[in-house]
Amino acid sequence: MSPAYIGIDIGTTTITGLIYDLNRREVVHRITANQDSAALHGQENWERLQDANAIYGQTERILEELLQLNPGVEGIGLTGQMHGIVYVNELGEAVSPLYTWQDGRGAQTVPGESRTYAERISELTGYRVAPGYGLATHDYNADHGLLPAGAAALCSIADFVAAKLAGRRLPVMDATQAAAIGGYSAELGDCRAETGEDFDREALRMAGLDTAMLPSVVPSGTKLGHTRQGIPVYASLGDNQASFLGSVPDPEDTLLLNIGTGSQLSAYVPQLTQAPEGMEARPYPGGGVLMVGAALSGGKAYALLEMFFQEVIEAYTGKPLEANEVYAWMERLMRQAPEQEQGLSVRPWFLGTRSDPNVRGSIENISLDNFKPASLAHALLKGMVEELHAFALKLLAAKPANYRRLVGSGNALRSNPVLCAKAEEVFGMPMQLSASPEEAAVGAALCAAVGGGRIESFQRAGRFVAALKAAD
Repeated sequence: MSPAYIGIDIGTTTITGLIYDLNRREVVHRITANQDSAALHGQENWERLQDANAIYGQTERILEELLQLNPGVEGIGLTGQMHGIVYVNELGEAVSPLYTWQDGRGAQTVPGESRTYAERISELTGYRVAPGYGLATHDYNADHGLLPAGAAALCSIADFVAAKLAGRRLPVMDATQAAAIGGYSAELGDCRAETGEDFDREALRMAGLDTAMLPSVVPSGTKLGHTRQGIPVYASLGDNQASFLGSVPDPEDTLLLNIGTGSQLSAYVPQLTQAPEGMEARPYPGGGVLMVGAALSGGKAYALLEMFFQEVIEAYTGKPLEANEVYAWMERLMRQAPEQEQGLSVRPWFLGTRSDPNVRGSIENISLDNFKPASLAHALLKGMVEELHAFALKLLAAKPANYRRLVGSGNALRSNPVLCAKAEEVFGMPMQLSASPEEAAVGAALCAAVGGGRIESFQRAGRFVAALKAAD
């Protein structure tokens, strides 16, 4: 029987589980479900909370369905939304909601100070901690007496689910997940994910944080235990690293452009160098780093324009349209408008940036000739890509490299040929889409295969990624 592994991706809005066949290099079964019951409403408009137990229950149901389709899988790998945290007690039970990567606690001003919680931690520790990172969220909660009773540890949602599936009481994190919440020591070291780096606990203690809740850090691909069906479960990967692992056959010559709910540019660098301003050096499983430039708006910028047109149409006709109808109309509009932007420029910073959460977007160079719906749509898409291309220029200026391939992933690119064309235009090279739309879940399955010994190393995992597809 061909070796197969399950990969599970716990995203912000959906959960995807799949079975990946290593010999065929393809997904043979997949299940995707919306997180309809996960969203929670906080007291503040900047809170972004989800029900961790609901997410676990939904993940367990997806896993059971997959095991009915193939009970002979050799292992289970997980990934999921990075930066956010959930608190668990000594029995491994969630005692808080999931504070997602979009939660605004870290962007709130410290009482009596002019800096935010994220800025305070960054200044006191020397590690860059952005709003939405788990340690900034944790610092806010501790400062406001919001730590839940019985909390023994904090971790990402994927680490929480992995620990429960494996029958562990307390969660652990690998380097990719640990670095995503802040204060991880390899950010200033050689960033090798298998050499046992840890959080810089001394620096964090000096900053006033209780480090007792930080979980142990284990090498990527560590086996955590077994499910009740006897299937090995492996430590989760950060979704950025998992997407790269599941998308890119040749890591050292490829730029990965991901545009979905958020958006980011990722490039593998074998040796750690200083990350360019506005970018992060994230540990890569097995060694090396991903240089990552992340935008907060991503596909939400295009959704914002869709909602604008939706309101105009409904105000005029009195009839609401489905979002997919408006998106289809916008695409037809752009295809029929060869003049494209006509000088119009859009900076889609509607949610700020990771380095400056208070900055906002703009529409510039408006003239009598270019303030048209098609030009605005063209300019918005180009602005989304230009924000990511700026990261590539910074990276090449800091570390010249010969990136010969542009790979695209994420639902926004897959569903929008005009956006793909903008990416090719701005980056000046043809773009290929990753073979599977569930790149992160594929990467999680490959991580489990490395952990189980079926793939000799993370660096060789690209041999098991299917051929790329040309962008339409």
